[in-house]
Amino acid sequence: MALNAVVVSDSTTLITLINIKKFELLFKFTDMIIITTSVYIEVSIQLDAKKILDTYISKDKISVQKVDNKGKVQNLLTRLDLGESESIVLAIEKNVPLIIDEKKGKSVAKNLGLDTIGLIGILLLYKQKKLLTPKEINEIVLLLKVSNFRVSMKLLSMLLE
Repeated sequence: MALNAVVVSDSTTLITLINIKKFELLFKFTDMIIITTSVYIEVSIQLDAKKILDTYISKDKISVQKVDNKGKVQNLLTRLDLGESESIVLAIEKNVPLIIDEKKGKSVAKNLGLDTIGLIGILLLYKQKKLLTPKEINEIVLLLKVSNFRVSMKLLSMLLE
């Protein structure tokens, strides 16, 4: 049983977990991930990532959906990129939490009343609930360090405590 039935996700966490070959970890956190078309396009630029997304879509674990409120998206585009903007608006429309890692996007989403969490927050939750062993956490931290995932050493060290 996942911790959340449904969430919307921006692209960074998806790309990062695909790159470190740990994508399945998301499904301890949620049963269903909703992404926008722009997030799908952004993530699936890499052929391997596209195959992974398409596999989870065929298993009804990922759903690609359109945003209804295009005006709200346009408004957010003055501060954020398209994927972040659409993800925030879709999370508002669906009234579900948002997985987002970018600092600015997370701040905007919180100001709009959304519950947000990033990859490190998810991993901390897994650690607290003992869904991952300390050894698994250490392995993931090492993989994150060598990937392109931008995170402060302070946050990474919190995972290792």
